[in-house]
Amino acid sequence: MNMQNEQDKLVHEEQGLGEVFVPSQVVKNFNEMVSDPNLQLPSDRSAKRSSENQGQNQAPLLTDKQTAQPLIRKKEPPPDELKKLNKQMNGSNHHSQDDISIKSSGGGKSPAQQTTQKRVKRMNSKLKSRHHVQKQQSEFAKKILKLTESTPFSIIMAIVTIYALFGDDIRILSVDKQGDDVFFILTVICMVAFLAEIILTSICKPEYVFNFYFVLDVISTITMILDLGWITDTWYSGDLSSAAQIKSIGTASRAARKAARVIRVIRLVRLVKLYKHARQQMEKEQQKKLLQELLRQAQQNKSQDQQAPQQPQIQAQSNQQVVPIVSNNEEQRGSQNDIESSRTPDKNSTTSNLKTSSTTSQAEDQIKESIVGAQLSDLVMRRVITIILAILISIPVLSLDTYQEMISSYDSGIYRIYQFRDNDSVMKSLLQQYAQFHVSEIFPIYSVDVKLEGDTNQKLHEWSYSTNPEIFEQPAYETKNQYRFSDLQYYVKSEGSDLQTYAAADLVSYNQTNAILSIFQTVFVCIVLAVSALMFSKDVSDLVIDPIEAMMQKIEMIAANPLEAVNIEEQEDLIMEELEKQQDVEKLKQKEIEKHMETYVLQRLIMKVGALLAVGFGEAGSEIIAENIKKGGSVDPMIPGKKILAIFGFCDIRNFTDATEVLQQGVMLFVNEIAEIVHSTVDSMSGSANKNIGDAFLLVWKYSPNDYHPDPDNPKNLKLKSDRYIKQKGDMAVLAFLKIITGISISKKLEKYKKHEGLNARMKDYSVKMGFGLHMGWGIEGAIGSGFKIDASYLSPNVNMASRLEAATKQFGALILVSGILKQYLTEECQKQMRMIDIVTVKGSIVPLELHTIDMSIKNLQSKIKGLRDKFDVSQMTQKESKKFRVLNRFKREDLMKKVQNNQVSVTDLFSTDDELAAAREPYTQVFYETWKIGFDQYIKGSWGDAQQTFQKTLSMIPEHKDGPSNTLLEVIHSCGGKAPKDWKGFRELTEK
Repeated sequence: MNMQNEQDKLVHEEQGLGEVFVPSQVVKNFNEMVSDPNLQLPSDRSAKRSSENQGQNQAPLLTDKQTAQPLIRKKEPPPDELKKLNKQMNGSNHHSQDDISIKSSGGGKSPAQQTTQKRVKRMNSKLKSRHHVQKQQSEFAKKILKLTESTPFSIIMAIVTIYALFGDDIRILSVDKQGDDVFFILTVICMVAFLAEIILTSICKPEYVFNFYFVLDVISTITMILDLGWITDTWYSGDLSSAAQIKSIGTASRAARKAARVIRVIRLVRLVKLYKHARQQMEKEQQKKLLQELLRQAQQNKSQDQQAPQQPQIQAQSNQQVVPIVSNNEEQRGSQNDIESSRTPDKNSTTSNLKTSSTTSQAEDQIKESIVGAQLSDLVMRRVITIILAILISIPVLSLDTYQEMISSYDSGIYRIYQFRDNDSVMKSLLQQYAQFHVSEIFPIYSVDVKLEGDTNQKLHEWSYSTNPEIFEQPAYETKNQYRFSDLQYYVKSEGSDLQTYAAADLVSYNQTNAILSIFQTVFVCIVLAVSALMFSKDVSDLVIDPIEAMMQKIEMIAANPLEAVNIEEQEDLIMEELEKQQDVEKLKQKEIEKHMETYVLQRLIMKVGALLAVGFGEAGSEIIAENIKKGGSVDPMIPGKKILAIFGFCDIRNFTDATEVLQQGVMLFVNEIAEIVHSTVDSMSGSANKNIGDAFLLVWKYSPNDYHPDPDNPKNLKLKSDRYIKQKGDMAVLAFLKIITGISISKKLEKYKKHEGLNARMKDYSVKMGFGLHMGWGIEGAIGSGFKIDASYLSPNVNMASRLEAATKQFGALILVSGILKQYLTEECQKQMRMIDIVTVKGSIVPLELHTIDMSIKNLQSKIKGLRDKFDVSQMTQKESKKFRVLNRFKREDLMKKVQNNQVSVTDLFSTDDELAAAREPYTQVFYETWKIGFDQYIKGSWGDAQQTFQKTLSMIPEHKDGPSNTLLEVIHSCGGKAPKDWKGFRELTEK
């Protein structure tokens, strides 16, 4: 009994003591399990916990923070003490300065100390008030920003902007002088709205002040003053009896029409505001759609999780093998939020949250615009606006007609009437010609006022439609008072200051036509601005932004999963091949053009570097690559290790030293041809190659953190879940090694080494042989080495155990050895294929370890399989064919893993469906295994005499094959004189390492 306790103690010491820090996902699994009220805990631990936790049957929760106590929760003060503390804190916050002074003076402090204390408190008070003001300002700015970016505000400003663009033209077309005031009021409201927007934006966005858009907004607001008739009419008004006044009115009217062409162009700056509001609304609509899709997916995920059948809780059993763990420094990077969420007992909510988080990150990636893209889009828009406005403004500014009024028929005609004003008949004839000549012109004559020669009356005589309808065209209005000042143009002839003759031209039709053209001009500029911006943006996006964003996406993808780099590169080549098959000429041309772009070269370079990193570091180094890409800055390969639970496989090439001496330079090809079979087979079974050590290979099958949890009885140990898909992962590791054995045995590429003269001279009847060892346990994944050279690998006694099992295959004459720890985590179908051949303790440990093998007959395999084959050989393929082959194999691997996880396939069916495995296993009959079991039971019980006779039978039961395990145990029995030692406990020490 004492001996058994001592062994248990040593076992626990081997498995590791001290605080346990495990990955956050494992913590969640454990805490979800122990939070279940139906969980039955061992009686002794339950009793202890009941006394400590006041009768609550609650298991302690784990944490993934290294600085925290993993199994002890911090004690919180009782509610009464918390209330007292809160009262004290609240009271101290409301003490006045006088209260503090009184307390200080009552404390027996010196005056100097009291003065210093008061000064410090005043300084603290000033700092607090300043911080409070800054906080209030920040909150105020956030509220204003929220207001300016709100949908109602954007809609209002869009309406105001549209009115600012078309309001004055609509006024001219729709109302007369009496209705102008309504539009002027609306214009004032628009100016106030624009001014308010400028002020609010300046408050919430300090970078907006005096930048490009600030200047445009100010200019667009100022130009609206010209739309106010209350102001512009003062420029046209004056005394119509004064020649100087009429001349100034005429000059001002002509100048106003010329300036209007420039002013209307400047007014188009308001289009920028309309474009900005439209773009903001489009972005918001896009975000809204993405968020709605996100919510819909989250609801679907939640409903699926609720409908999913609940998996049974794993009950603690004393006879189950427990896998030990040690503290993990890497997990200190987990956030407190992860710790809190890990304490949530609702498994469905946890899964739903994980899916929602993943979908959220994807939505954010879609909404998020790159910094380069945002800046280039803004710059393109500025350049387009500047160019269009510069061209439109330069046309009237650089025209001679803008600065010099050419003599027209309006001026010459009124001059001729003035010349013959003393001849009534000639004057009337000229008057009729003058009015009729301008009928249907853009400026029809409204009236002509003439001071007749010899008339003592100083008033001018007026001829108009009301006096001579046969001469004049019907005007827009009956009297001059009904016209706006901008609707009449005056042409004057005077002698000094004495007004002699003038004509008034009707500009109503001209102004209305100009208003229509102005509307079309505004719409046209809108279209040009939008199309130009889109065209410029498209070119910039196609040539610069999209390639840069594609690079960033690929870098982020490599950071998330460095092993994806190889997949992406090969898949892109397959896309090109598909385009060639479909004969999509346009896309092929576009791809060919892209290939010559520097950005495309950079994208390919990134993927190739990522692929090389993935191949060089392997799965164990993916964390190193991801961490360095994510954090930026200098390269730091020496990141802390990460504890994982995995199956470790070790395989070794037999007689490698002799082969190296014989092959010399050819040994590299020799090793790589074997590695191609080993690595490809392991990859097809969801494993990963880790280390190539000359003649040996380390292969790893990592379990997901979801696949295991801490043991409730002893949280220092990890325990795999009992789900079938988890056990099938172990089956895949076993089958991978068996397929490597068959693949090497019937390889066409390796056949040449059987006929190699040098190898056969050194080793008679040479053929490539390997030994295999499989074990399961924890390991530390990370970088081994220094800043000069590192290897991404695994450190653990369990890795060494796999190596020892491989070495032991030589002693037992077996091709593969599987530890008993791994066997119990395989499916029953796979376990039935195994034969226990010994129970041993390895050097450095007193824990008995079961050794199992799966028997394979290479001779029967080679005789049954007609024709050599190399399933993963790509040497005879073209580059495109080899890439396609690898992509398809990777797809098959992922598809197999999905089916395994969904329990849609049983991988152990390969024992019966795979012709190679069936042929290699064929000679080993049920009679052989029953006979072996009898002998092995006798061996364990210590009846070595009977066991010796039985092993003599099994030694030669298989035709043309000498059973290695039978031979080994016969040698063990013979070395002890045919009798079991007196202290025989059912296991022996494995003498060789």
